[in-house]
Amino acid sequence: MVQEPKVLLEMDDTGQIATLWLNRPEKMNALNWAIFSQLADHLDALSFNKKVRIILLKSKAKVFSAGIDLKFLAGQDPTAPKFDFTGSPFRYGMKTTLQNIFTKIATLEIPVIAVIDGICYGSGFELALACDFRYATTQSTFQMKESYLGIIPDLGGSTRLSRLVNVSHTKELCLAGRLVNAIEGFRMGFLNGVANTPEDLEGDVNSMVQSLLRAAPLAVGMGKRMIDALYTESCAEGLDREAMVNSVLINTKDFKIGVASFFDKEDPKWRGK
Repeated sequence: MVQEPKVLLEMDDTGQIATLWLNRPEKMNALNWAIFSQLADHLDALSFNKKVRIILLKSKAKVFSAGIDLKFLAGQDPTAPKFDFTGSPFRYGMKTTLQNIFTKIATLEIPVIAVIDGICYGSGFELALACDFRYATTQSTFQMKESYLGIIPDLGGSTRLSRLVNVSHTKELCLAGRLVNAIEGFRMGFLNGVANTPEDLEGDVNSMVQSLLRAAPLAVGMGKRMIDALYTESCAEGLDREAMVNSVLINTKDFKIGVASFFDKEDPKWRGK
């Protein structure tokens, strides 16, 4: 019997917007090896698709994700590769396999938007944090309970969260395992927007999508990589990086198109070159 894919890919009519659907509703989108591996495969394929401008990450379930499947952690996922959970082998496997899948999202030169409605826990929360933007309904809740199991978030939870909110809030979420709602998440700074209904959420996300589509794709892609890199750099290094990136962009066809369109008062038709 053929299993339905646990991550579905859907393209819009223009081919510019790709939607990745988490599709394990019977398990509240608990992340198992099928989701991890299929997500990685789709991200790899989309990275070579020059037409794609935006990736949306959504859920086919009534939740975003309940977190990692504990059967996977216990080595009871029959489809998963055999992981050694001791010391150095665990650290190597985590870095090169699971962490690397979420890092694919962060290193893509395509903006990724997490669209969240419902619970977003544990590794599911970390998956959303790997995205560039996060929008949620007021019914959504967020929590990392890894410390209740005797571990800490290890798929970028504490690392990426500490870059979005202050250190105290990071400790609150990662160590105390505090449950927060979307309004609190917006106030803390890890959500870009909060909507009352799924319909309003779609409207907010579409507004961001249209804003990104109006921008030059090379500027968005290289700008994304630059901004992410600035976290670990000094001000002087950041200024050097800005000049370096623009020394490339200012010599592109898109820059000439953008300037000409500005003076002609027309919408630019980007070529990504």
